[in-house]
Amino acid sequence: MLTYFPTHYKHWLTLLITSILCVLTHILFPENVAHVEFEHHALDSGEVWRLFTHALWHTNFYHLGLNISGMILLWALHGEHYTPLNTFTILCWCVILSGVAVWLFAPHINHYVGLSAALHGLFCYGAIIDIQQKRYSGFLLLIGMTAKLYFEQQQAFDNTANLIEANVAYDAHIFGAIAGTVYAMLYLITPVLKQKLKRTPL
Repeated sequence: MLTYFPTHYKHWLTLLITSILCVLTHILFPENVAHVEFEHHALDSGEVWRLFTHALWHTNFYHLGLNISGMILLWALHGEHYTPLNTFTILCWCVILSGVAVWLFAPHINHYVGLSAALHGLFCYGAIIDIQQKRYSGFLLLIGMTAKLYFEQQQAFDNTANLIEANVAYDAHIFGAIAGTVYAMLYLITPVLKQKLKRTPL
């Protein structure tokens, strides 16, 4: 867990910019969601930008608020592991890889928007870096994430779906968590990548 509170701008800058972009797209461009959301048929037709753009739009203010709250929680939990470039890279990696995985392996998910898949990946990244730094609470966090993903698959009634007025893409959460885990492993075993992304910005 934290050894100090992550108040330096490098710990929160990317998450703040991401939150602002999500708020702006929700307020200024709600009518554009049909052109940017994840949608299987559109992807099959070559509209591959949807693999990325779907993450910046949300179904309603509850959905947006849940994801921004998730970013605040992750910053408080693992912000000391973040730099602007590394956080941006992780989020893009998880957004795109989870989107590709849903496209290939979850045909029952026809539409979805939001950052939750990427946030699951960012959570797993932080927990694994905790473990690498001998903070073994990271194991508990990974166990908790595994339990969360399992129970999401088992639940018969979904209060979150009612709140955000859409079906929750729980398979995307799994794919996001896997993407974040893979990224963390690559980050730890690739010294050049780790050094480049860990560099403190001016």
